[in-house]
Amino acid sequence: MEMSQPSDSIPGTTSRARFDFRQMWLGVDPTFLIVFRVILAFTIASWAQHFLSDDRYRSLFIEPRMLFKYPGFHWVQLWPGDGLYWHFRITQLAALALIIGFLTRLAAATLSLSMLYILLLERQLYNNHDYLLICCAALLVFLPASCRLSVDSRLGIERQRRRIPRWQLWLLRFQLGLPYVYGAIAKLNADWLAGQPAEIFLHASAGTSIIGPYLTLPMAKWLMAYGGLVFDALIVPLLMFHKTRAIAIGLALGFHLTNAVLFNIGVFPWFMLATLYVFFPPELIAGLTRRLLRTTGAIRLQTDKQIRHRRLSRIGFCIAAIYVIVQLLLPFRHWLMPGDASWNGRGHRFAWRMMLRHKESLTWFKIENDTGFLYAPATLVMTPYQSKIAVRDPEMIQQAALKIQQLAWEMGQSDCRVYVLALTSLNGRRPVPIIDPDADLTKVQRGWLSNDWVRDEPGPFLDPAWNVPQERWWTELTLPERFAALQGQSLARWQADFERFAQYQKSVQAANQNPGNP
Repeated sequence: MEMSQPSDSIPGTTSRARFDFRQMWLGVDPTFLIVFRVILAFTIASWAQHFLSDDRYRSLFIEPRMLFKYPGFHWVQLWPGDGLYWHFRITQLAALALIIGFLTRLAAATLSLSMLYILLLERQLYNNHDYLLICCAALLVFLPASCRLSVDSRLGIERQRRRIPRWQLWLLRFQLGLPYVYGAIAKLNADWLAGQPAEIFLHASAGTSIIGPYLTLPMAKWLMAYGGLVFDALIVPLLMFHKTRAIAIGLALGFHLTNAVLFNIGVFPWFMLATLYVFFPPELIAGLTRRLLRTTGAIRLQTDKQIRHRRLSRIGFCIAAIYVIVQLLLPFRHWLMPGDASWNGRGHRFAWRMMLRHKESLTWFKIENDTGFLYAPATLVMTPYQSKIAVRDPEMIQQAALKIQQLAWEMGQSDCRVYVLALTSLNGRRPVPIIDPDADLTKVQRGWLSNDWVRDEPGPFLDPAWNVPQERWWTELTLPERFAALQGQSLARWQADFERFAQYQKSVQAANQNPGNP
C-alpha cells in the first residue's frame, strides 16, 4: 500500500481557518534547500577569489601597519607566513565540498567561520553582504542541506529525506528577507527622505554608466530614495503572492541589476537575484529540478518515510526561535544609544543599514610633548585605502592614535599626547569635527553606550549639499584652536616636516642601537 504524503492542511481545519502553529511541522519538499546550498557555495567561492585576485589580500591585510579591531576581538590576528593565502584556498575547497554535498555541515561551518574571521580581522572592511553570507552558511550547519543530491546522502552520512519541517523553509525566508525589511525601516530617516545620500551617490556614478546623464536629473534622487524604500518594504510579500510574483521578479531584476551597474557592491545583487525562488512555493522549484534531473538522467530522486525525530525537530525549532529573536532585536540596538548611528557609528553595523550615509573626512593628527608638536596625516599609520574608510569611524580613529603613540615610543618619544582634527561631512553637511579636538586619544576610553569624546551632532542638513573640494576645507572652515596652525596652510609642508623628523629619529635610534659603528 502506498504511503500517503503529508498535506498542507491539518485535520479538522479548513483553508479559511486562522493560522495553526502546528503547521510549522508540516512537511515540505527540501529541494529549495539543496539549490540554496549550491548557490551559497558558488557565492562564497567567488568572495574568496576576490581576495586572491592580484594578491589583493596582501594589500588589504599584510601590507598595512595596523588592522582595525572590534572591541573584545583584538586577539584575532593574522595567520603566520602564507596562512592567509591558504585560508582563502581552504575556503574555496570548503565551497566545493558544499556544492557536491560532502561533509556538508562541516563545510558550511568552515565557510561561515572563514568569513567571520576576515570580518573580525579587519573592521573597516565590514559590509552587510558578507554578514548575510556568514549567517546563511551558519544556518546550513543545522539544516539538512545534503538530504538529497549529495555525496553525504549517497554515503549514508546524511539520511535521505523526501520532506523536511516547514519551519526550516520559513527560517531561510526570514534570513533572506531581513536585508529587505530592515533596509526599509532604516530608510525611514530624515536624510534619506530628503534625498540624501541618494543624490550624492547618483552624481558620483554619473560618469561611469551609459545612463549617467539621467542620474543627475532632479527626479533621479527621489526615484532612488522612495523607489528603494518601497521596493525594500514590499518585495517579500510581492514575491510570495502568486498574483504579483511576476511583477516582483521584474522589479527585483531592475533593482539589483541597477545596483550592480552603478555601485560596487560585489556579489550581493547576484546572490539576492539567485535566491528569489526561496519565497516561491517549494513545490515549484522541486518540480523544475525534478524535470531537469529526469531529462538529463543525472540522479534518481529517492523517497523516504515521513518526518522522523520529531523531538529533535522541536529542539531545533526552539534554537531557531531564539536566533530569530536576536536577529529581530539586534538592528534596533542603536535606539538605546545617544546620537545618530550614521554619524557616530554606534549600532550602525550588523543592522542592515545599507546606503544610508556618505561620509567625507579629512583627518590629521597632532603629536605633542613638552618640547613641541608635529602634525601627521592619517596615512602615517594607514594605507591610502584604509584612510578613505577608517577615518569615518571615531573608534577606528582612536585605534590609529594608539598606533601613532606606539610609533612615537619606538622613536624615543615616550611622553607624547595625540589629538586629531577629523573634519567630517555627513550626507552633504558642512564638515565639523567628529571627535573633540582637545581630547587626548591615548587616554580616552570606549563607553558602553556612547563615547564622550565623540561629538553628538553632525550639524544641520544642507540643501544644496556641501560640495567644496577637500583641498579647500582649510580655507573655507574655521579650525579649532589646537589646529589653528593648519589654517590656510599647505598640508604638504607639514607632511614633509613630519617625514624629515621621523627620518631623523630613525637614524638616531639606529645609532643608539649600534654605538660601535662610525
